[in-house]
Amino acid sequence: MLAREVLWRARREWNKRRLLGRLEHPRHVKFRVVPYYNPDLRTLSEESLALIVAYADEIRAGRYPFLGYGTAELGARPKWNLDFMSGAEWPNVRSECRDCIRHDGSDVKVPFELSRLQFLPVLAKAHVLTGDNSYRQTAKDLLSHWIQSNPVPLGVNWTIAMEAALRAMSICFLLNLLSPFRREEQPWLATVTRSLGQHLLYIEGNIEFSHLLTSNHYLSDVVGLYCLSVFLDGEGMAARRREYRQRIEAEMAKQVNEDGGDYEASTGYQVLVTQLFTTALLLIRSERSAPAAQPFVERLRMMFQFLNAVASTSGQLPHVGDCDDGRTELLVDDLQQMVHCPVTERNSQRISSLLGLGQRLFGVGTGFSDDAAWYGLTDTARAVHSKPQLNPGLTCSIEVLPKSGIGVLKHGSAELLFFAIPNGIFGKGSHTHNDKLSFVLRVGGQEVLCDSGTGCYTKDIATRNRFRSTAAHNTLMIDGTEQNRIDAGPQGLFVLGNEADVSSIQAGNEAQGWFLRASHSGYRSLGVTHTRTVRAVHGERAFVIEDELRGDGVHDFELNLQLALNRNAQLAASENGILCRILGDPQVQLAIVGPAGLQGAIEPSLISSTYGATVPAIKVRIWGRAIVPARITTHISWVDSNSLTRNQFKSADENKIGEAVAQGVSQV
Repeated sequence: MLAREVLWRARREWNKRRLLGRLEHPRHVKFRVVPYYNPDLRTLSEESLALIVAYADEIRAGRYPFLGYGTAELGARPKWNLDFMSGAEWPNVRSECRDCIRHDGSDVKVPFELSRLQFLPVLAKAHVLTGDNSYRQTAKDLLSHWIQSNPVPLGVNWTIAMEAALRAMSICFLLNLLSPFRREEQPWLATVTRSLGQHLLYIEGNIEFSHLLTSNHYLSDVVGLYCLSVFLDGEGMAARRREYRQRIEAEMAKQVNEDGGDYEASTGYQVLVTQLFTTALLLIRSERSAPAAQPFVERLRMMFQFLNAVASTSGQLPHVGDCDDGRTELLVDDLQQMVHCPVTERNSQRISSLLGLGQRLFGVGTGFSDDAAWYGLTDTARAVHSKPQLNPGLTCSIEVLPKSGIGVLKHGSAELLFFAIPNGIFGKGSHTHNDKLSFVLRVGGQEVLCDSGTGCYTKDIATRNRFRSTAAHNTLMIDGTEQNRIDAGPQGLFVLGNEADVSSIQAGNEAQGWFLRASHSGYRSLGVTHTRTVRAVHGERAFVIEDELRGDGVHDFELNLQLALNRNAQLAASENGILCRILGDPQVQLAIVGPAGLQGAIEPSLISSTYGATVPAIKVRIWGRAIVPARITTHISWVDSNSLTRNQFKSADENKIGEAVAQGVSQV
């Protein structure tokens, strides 16, 4: 394999050099109309129509909404090489992606995101819906300006094949929605088609393949190449369609676990990869030739089952691992947040529209189904907009995604998602966090204890490492040691150590209740093994989390609990440990018991629910010193607003919390 890799890299460099001459004079290709979109807009809701038009109006006015960056005033002729957040610009010269990462507070992802041109298909949809030619003209003018301002292969937007692939898909989708073209539009179409031919050659010459491992980058490349070969006619295109379709099917078998989880160990990239494979399936469908291979279809079905297993009742995923808000197409729930929600209230893991598309394709789960109308997927009964609400009774169920290392324990109106996720891509951990044995708590479909998110990538090394550190997750840290080593230098931004081997999740029913259990070896160098058991307590609205430390010696420990946005907490000491009341509706109470001398504090924290944005929040930190072996137990109880009154929830211990708060106590 190493020999093949060495030969491939030498060949790739030769391909790059050969590419330069071909880019100036690409072979003649024509745009090919295929029914990728097959709109049946009778089922499109007025709300979706209004969102599409409102977003398109922003673009038409020179304002560009983004999930994490807010709305940028860039005008009708944007600077495509500008990080509009920091003001940094990149010169219009040939360079490699690594040369564009400066570690000076600028973020190369900002011009990348703008130049994915994913607003163009939305402008085209607004034109289709309203018949207003100004949306059509705006899209054409912006694309012409981009092509003129970004001659291949110069500038920051020609430094990575994945970005060219995502952009090429946006352009193909735009042309598909705008077709047929009038006679006077043919010169413009010829210019754009020539640019698509250049995109194809550039991606092929810079494809992000490796015999050692592949990731969402290579998958984006081959889906983009397949999309280009489907929409273009010319020499070699039919052969490319066969080749890239086969490569996509091979990546499905390689990158997606049997339980439907993406092997990069990140829910954010689960969304991107699911959408990439869904785009590929829709492209195969549009060819109207041989159907997609059954193993490919079944594994994609499992990907949607995975999403539904971990999504909340409103279609929101927990943030686990990295998330940079990646999409192949903007769907209605993306537009809704960008048009109507302040940045501080957005969450890029709200994917009800993607779930609705899966429901239309596979009958899996539910979701907001309006986007499916653009593809003519209106054969089944209209799906509801959310999953069935959880039963507020004391029913309990367990679902384990064994290869991905995720367990879901549902107990009445509450859900506890337990993560024993191996480092992604065979231990490399490019988009993995130090979240072994962490958990997310939802009550009534709302997160109470959450993951802190991603923050950023290359813009700020300290922020990057803060959000993927052990202390940023709802798990134990021993002696201030990271579960997996984090390299503090620039070379370590997309690599984690692989010290924390995790066990498979055990699941079952014991006398105390249904349970999930796993352990990890990240503290092996300290002589300690951490095992965590989470239980749904029979007959109570309660979970119990038992953290066992096995080994020997005296060790400091720290338990961090990240509160969801707009949540606050109160602490008080009890005879056996520390009590914590998490305020909000519904209210949740924690009782933490451990070795003598347990201490706790409410501390400021940050949450990043969209890439590039952070929002102030708070976390509860519990710490102490233990002679190992030792055990720390956290009892979590909640009140269902429709089943208990506030007075019934109060207890003598909880009254101590109130007394402590009255005295201004934030540390006990």
